[in-house]
Amino acid sequence: MNAKLALGWSQVSLRAKLTALSVSIIGVLLIISSLGTVALLRTYLQANVDNVLNQTAQTMRLEDPALIQARFAAKQIDLPALPTDYYMAYLGPDGSFLLSISQSTNPKAPVPNLSTMSIASVRLTHGVPFEIDNRGRPVIDLNEGKGWRILAVPLSSSPGSFVIALPVDNNNALIIQYRNIGALFGSLLLLLSALAIWLTISSALRPLKEVERTAEAVAAGDFGRRLMEPHSKTEVGRINSAMNIMLGSIETAMNSRGKALEQMRRFVSDASHELRTPLASVRGYAELYRMGALKEKQALDDAMNRIESEALRMGGLVDNLLTLARLDEATDLALVETDLVPIALEAAKDASVAEHKRTILVTNFAGKKIGSSYRVKAKVDAMALRQVFTNLLANASRFSPADKTVE
Repeated sequence: MNAKLALGWSQVSLRAKLTALSVSIIGVLLIISSLGTVALLRTYLQANVDNVLNQTAQTMRLEDPALIQARFAAKQIDLPALPTDYYMAYLGPDGSFLLSISQSTNPKAPVPNLSTMSIASVRLTHGVPFEIDNRGRPVIDLNEGKGWRILAVPLSSSPGSFVIALPVDNNNALIIQYRNIGALFGSLLLLLSALAIWLTISSALRPLKEVERTAEAVAAGDFGRRLMEPHSKTEVGRINSAMNIMLGSIETAMNSRGKALEQMRRFVSDASHELRTPLASVRGYAELYRMGALKEKQALDDAMNRIESEALRMGGLVDNLLTLARLDEATDLALVETDLVPIALEAAKDASVAEHKRTILVTNFAGKKIGSSYRVKAKVDAMALRQVFTNLLANASRFSPADKTVE
């Protein structure tokens, strides 16, 4: 499964990957911000409710339950600003109902269930507000449902307790509405962010498309194609600059290769033409000899000298062609353990035949002449080594006096 996901992700375009990653990060930040804002809003609203509960309870617990209704109706009690919906009650020591004062915008709205409230349970709350559901059961969190936030305190002038309850429905509704609005605007923000990021990344990656087209053109043979370099300080600009340098080097190399190939073709063509002349001469002298036209010794010597001269000329052309072929082939060497002495002796013998007036010796490191019984073995390419010996002897014969010995 993980391999399939990795394969699928690897086939997604870079534009889509960057967009998805950016939108994901923005989405996570929006969720964290929204959750934090909702938590702060809930804390703020609850703190306001608790402040009203505490101020009201501290004032009402000092009043006499027998006189409270008259004083409340005459507005002789200094209370904080209460919400439109509230419920207050005086309870006896055993939790029995004495009297209540309430206000609600909905006449049919239920009142809090205080049947479980006694002086003992009131003291257990330690004057800390808490929440109950519509059945009167204390809850830790209404989870944005319906219920009441209650504060119960014992009376100071007589046995019993005072309870004030404020509904949490409005606060919960406000939090839900805020959350829904945040989700809506967050979704719109994500969509706009995704669009903006997609367009921005597409614009930033557009030069790479030009790089792709240029590479395809160069692969097709258009070596003069180049990329624009609008801003060399940007990443894409530096890539374009490096690509242009590389393309320039490729064009130069291809031009040099083309010139070298053209020179090689001309050389081969010229060599072919030059080979015809000595071949024709050798063939002509051979025909004269076969026909018996070279009966005199001087004529025969002249013919042999001409044949030798033309053979040397052809040998030089063939050597040049072989050198050119070896440079073009660049084949790997076949290294095999071989006795070097026979190869050196054969090369020396061939060179002696070509240069019969020159003495060519094969010696050891001490300078003593060696024969076929001497053994020197090494891992070499026999053909390549034979060519090396032949070239060395040819250079020695060409660039040294004829009376000098070659060792």
